[in-house]
Order: sequence, then C-alpha cells, then structure tokens
Amino acid sequence: MDLKQGAACVAASMLLSVGACAAVWFLWLKPPALVTFDMKGTTNALIRQTAKLDLNDDQRKALLTRFDRSVTTATAEYASEHGAAILVSPAVVTGLPDATPEIQARLAELMKAGNPPQ
Repeated sequence: MDLKQGAACVAASMLLSVGACAAVWFLWLKPPALVTFDMKGTTNALIRQTAKLDLNDDQRKALLTRFDRSVTTATAEYASEHGAAILVSPAVVTGLPDATPEIQARLAELMKAGNPPQ
C-alpha cells in the first residue's frame, strides 16, 4: 500500500467515524426541545373560576387535587408527545416557544373528564 492509498484509507475512516457520530447524535442522543408553560397564569385562572363557585372545603380540596393530577398528566403527555422539556415561563427570558395553549387545552379536557389517569 502506498502513501496515497494510506491517506485515502485514513480519510475514509475519519469520514465514516464522523458520520456515525453525527447519526448517533441526531437519532439517539439529541437533547429535547425546550418550551415554556405559564403555570402561574393557569393556576390563577383556576382560582378565579373556583372563587365564583359555592364549594365547601372538601369540594375545594377535591377540585385542587384533580387540578394537580391533571396538570401533571397534561404536561407529561405534552413532553412525551413532542420530545420536549417544559420550563415555567418566569424561568425563561426570551426565545422559546410557548406551549401554554396546547397544555391548557389538554388540561381542560382532563378536568372535564374527572379524574385523569395517574
């Protein structure tokens, strides 16, 4: 094997290695997308809505428990379906997409349905 063939072999080996690493990165190790969710605004909306209702302490506690489970389920489903990590809006200055409307829509469905799956 002469010097040109050796150099070509080394170059081909390097290209294959870089290609394999890039494929692994994009297909397997790719970090999740980041999105924001306005948890405070969502919780405040629930508080405003429930303030208008005539609920006793047990009913209010049950509603808040259902809301907590529903938020956990809705955010987990969104994260799983979109391959995303969700950050609360105040933790982000700018530049990330807002997933609040989609998560709130799912949250409303879960709240209407009653007890979401745990």
